[in-house]
Amino acid sequence: MKKNVKCTKLLISSLLVVILLSSCGRKSQMPSEPQTPKFNVGTIDASEIGLEGENAQESENVPATGNYTIPRKTGYEAPVSVENRTITRSSRVDLEKARIAIGITETSIKNTMRQQVGNYFFDLMDKDQQLLYTELLMVMQAHGENILISTKDADTLKNVFLCVFQDHPEIYWIDGYAYSRYGSGDNCYYTFSGKYTYSKADCDAYQPMIDAYVNRCLSGVPQGALDYDKVKYVYEYVIQRTDYDLTARDNQNILSVFLYGESVCQGYAKAVQYLLKNMNVPCTMVVGKVNNGEGHAWNMVNIDGSYYYLDATWGDAGYISDPNESDVLPGGISYHFLNVTTEEMNRTHTLDNVMPMPYCIATDANYYVREGEYLTGYQSQKLHNMFDEATQEGERFVTFKCSSESVYNMCVLKLLDKQDIFSYLPAGSKSVDYFTDEDLRIISFWY
Repeated sequence: MKKNVKCTKLLISSLLVVILLSSCGRKSQMPSEPQTPKFNVGTIDASEIGLEGENAQESENVPATGNYTIPRKTGYEAPVSVENRTITRSSRVDLEKARIAIGITETSIKNTMRQQVGNYFFDLMDKDQQLLYTELLMVMQAHGENILISTKDADTLKNVFLCVFQDHPEIYWIDGYAYSRYGSGDNCYYTFSGKYTYSKADCDAYQPMIDAYVNRCLSGVPQGALDYDKVKYVYEYVIQRTDYDLTARDNQNILSVFLYGESVCQGYAKAVQYLLKNMNVPCTMVVGKVNNGEGHAWNMVNIDGSYYYLDATWGDAGYISDPNESDVLPGGISYHFLNVTTEEMNRTHTLDNVMPMPYCIATDANYYVREGEYLTGYQSQKLHNMFDEATQEGERFVTFKCSSESVYNMCVLKLLDKQDIFSYLPAGSKSVDYFTDEDLRIISFWY
């Protein structure tokens, strides 16, 4: 008796959401050779093959595959730098006075520099870079214009600026910078100006609203929460209160999330970073590309001394091509990219930072590991527990991750090819929709 597997392009809204969340913007190991996402979707219909509940039998494998168009998303915009070729006549003495006028002194630099210890990119720098980092930060904090800085190299300025930009999500009033070069050779010196999108008065007006959002968020953190709990809480909090919208106002900074509830990847990443830093969880923003070549931003966190990547944008069920699709994932959230390794992230994301990033290998704080939805073998009792718990809570939705390719292949063989899935479903179940992702080693069922 042949197994009847229906291959469909759109099974149900929730299936489409997970497909897009799990594979949107995939990138292969070789950027010049995009890889077709290795995921399958389908429906096993017991009623059409004479199978009922726990009486499912082995039958011939008829694979279900789906080719889906990955939606073209944009969102991340790198800060812009401009060399100011029309400069005013200013002596170095005048420029040094202007620097002191906005509070940049030897003492204030030392104090500010000490406060930067613990910021990921700052900690990687040598002393000269740390000095420039501190100067740029202080200029931006003061909304300074044409302020003398210590570097004499445009490339160094660019790289250090990007590090400040990625370490400091609270600097939302700037989207780039301009610099002026005076003199030549050993007598050359630079001044720096931020490209300010809001005045200091504007920022003073916005800050109480930012603080109100942060306070609401922090008030819901469970007592005694561990770092993992805080990261998961913030991931869910931002996703549940933010809609992905390319037209969102201020979508490159925290205002879009905190004030308007609409943003794109950089807004999500900076909001997550801002909140976690307020909870004393080390977090930085990471930038790069995904497989369609679009710029993208996500986060790296340190949990219990180990680094992990997370991508809140790809965790949002609103990140789909059709805005009319309903958010039917549990809570509208996908956890596929919550605390993953470098190896897992590299399957879909390509880093493009000016400083090296650690090679993340820890899995203890991965969502599926921590929540008990991680299989290290074909663990029948664990599967029964997951399906029973979902059924009791009325979810009718189960997702789990496999520890290796061999475990993943065994689960596909047993649950789909041999249709053992019906032994885990409520008695009388007629069909089950499924989604598998070979790259992420994730399997999902709706029943």
